[in-house]
Amino acid sequence: MRAELCRFGAVKRMPDNAYRIDPVACEGCGVCVRFCPALAIAFPERLCGEWMVSETRSGTLVHACLGVAAENSGKLVSTVRREARRIAEEKRLPLIVTDGPPGIGCPVIASVTGASQVLVVTEPTVSGEHDLERVLKLARYFDIPTSVCVNKWDINPEMTERIERKASEAGAQVAGRIRYDRLVTAAQIQARAVVETDAPSGADIRSVWEKLGLEKENT
Repeated sequence: MRAELCRFGAVKRMPDNAYRIDPVACEGCGVCVRFCPALAIAFPERLCGEWMVSETRSGTLVHACLGVAAENSGKLVSTVRREARRIAEEKRLPLIVTDGPPGIGCPVIASVTGASQVLVVTEPTVSGEHDLERVLKLARYFDIPTSVCVNKWDINPEMTERIERKASEAGAQVAGRIRYDRLVTAAQIQARAVVETDAPSGADIRSVWEKLGLEKENT
């Protein structure tokens, strides 16, 4: 295997023609292990995190905890998604809601795989706009219907309008906006969901949920 074939640049050729794996650049995909003709690369298994199942007042929750500085979060997300589907099938539950991680990396790809629709929650910032474009391209690649919601939209209305315009041009539905609301923190302190309180943003969230039409699909 040639070192330059690693798309992450993690296989390094040293001055003495020896090779080593850069642990910082390595994504842990294991492709080099599989295709090395000399079987020279070891890939021992190690514990990167734990997944668990909890019962909440809103139903069954499948979640996980990644170890400190551990990699392979995409694999852990895939495990959570697989177990959630298994439980839903056993209990004949019609809907699985997956709370995807922020960003555009492997965990995001793992969370949208197999989804029937995607809701992208972004914020009216330059980085939010950039990441949104990447996620929309990802959803189009998998041919998944996508909606966009702008959180804290009122901190930059002009950017919000630009994001919504770009989302529509990319073929995504604009599901709504959620205002900046200090009562969100108050709800967290009370260990309550925002929609269980009188917070104005709770009404915004309900409106987005209704726009997605999930209740109609699963009744």
